[in-house]
Amino acid sequence: MAKSIEASQKDIEKHESLSKALGLKDLDVVKQEWDEQEQSVLLYCVPSWGVDLCPQCGHLSTDIHDYPEQRQIDDAPLRGQKTQLVFDVHRLRCEVCKCVFTLRLRDVVADCTYTHRLAELIADPSRKQDVQTLSRVYGLGYKVVESIVQKAAEAKLTERRKQPIEVKQLGIDEQSNRKGHGNYVLVLTDLERRIVVDILPDREKASLIAWLREPPAGIDLSQVHSVATDLWSHYRDAVIEVFADRVAVVADRFHVMQNLHQAIHKTRRLAQQQAASDEEKKQLKGLRYLLLKKDDNLTAKDKQRLEQLQTSHPDLYAITRLRQRLFEWYETPLTPDNAKEGLNSWLADAAQLQDKALDSFCNTLRNWQPEILNFFRVASPAALLKV
Repeated sequence: MAKSIEASQKDIEKHESLSKALGLKDLDVVKQEWDEQEQSVLLYCVPSWGVDLCPQCGHLSTDIHDYPEQRQIDDAPLRGQKTQLVFDVHRLRCEVCKCVFTLRLRDVVADCTYTHRLAELIADPSRKQDVQTLSRVYGLGYKVVESIVQKAAEAKLTERRKQPIEVKQLGIDEQSNRKGHGNYVLVLTDLERRIVVDILPDREKASLIAWLREPPAGIDLSQVHSVATDLWSHYRDAVIEVFADRVAVVADRFHVMQNLHQAIHKTRRLAQQQAASDEEKKQLKGLRYLLLKKDDNLTAKDKQRLEQLQTSHPDLYAITRLRQRLFEWYETPLTPDNAKEGLNSWLADAAQLQDKALDSFCNTLRNWQPEILNFFRVASPAALLKV
């Protein structure tokens, strides 16, 4: 294929400011167009220089062999619009060893269809968007975005091996690869840095024990002093088996409150099933999220509805007050002894309601009381996950 993008020095100078703004290293923009069909900006480019080292013998080569194809490479959005760099592929021929090779461009990720600039933007952890959302936002295929994120993660792991991360507060949490279909993986996080340090392919106790005993290169657990887990005994037992009394197991606050929320939903659904009229059922259904609101977030209308609930369903209203009390208990800086006293008082008041779902939650609190109270014993509880 013959060279298709011709440009003069004047074309390069005309678009010099754009090339610099994009941070291009080996390409110069010479023309820009709007692709109506693809709804994207096309930036036509030429190589800044047509020289490269022969990968075979290392000699400098300037001899153009051919232009086998034209490429369209996805770049970071320009003015909010999808952007692609268009350029002719240059193949050089080494005059010394006769090797034919492609001119390398530092702007493009090797053997990929996107630039380093776009890859860095997509892989930025501060965006906190899943692969499907990123795919839609940037107009890229799901597999392409998934590959970018995976390569970024692998690069971070490589960097960690050079300078190990010293984890002091470890988080253990399970996530389902397919929501509602099981297939769980185990996510291990550094709670101080709020970063994922590893992901195990399953949530088996044996797998976690093996990881805790011999973490991958780049992860140092020698200084870990607390481990936050959800309320599944396998994780607690694994930590105790490996670290014994050296590490405090902390029942993750988020999961404690989540269990209470589930109890509240069960109680509300039971009241809805026992409602005497369709109007009462509708009223209780509409309270689903209101029952979980913190007092600081209540509107005047919310407060009015809760006052009505206090009259119509006093037990359900009482549970919402217990929910608020447990939230405030977590928010208050307490000594372990004071925290234990407050928790026992909460359990006593909850038992008076004689609510089946709430009683089941209270049993969970009793079974996990040492780990729940460890929240107030760790060096910096604020670092642990909050509701």
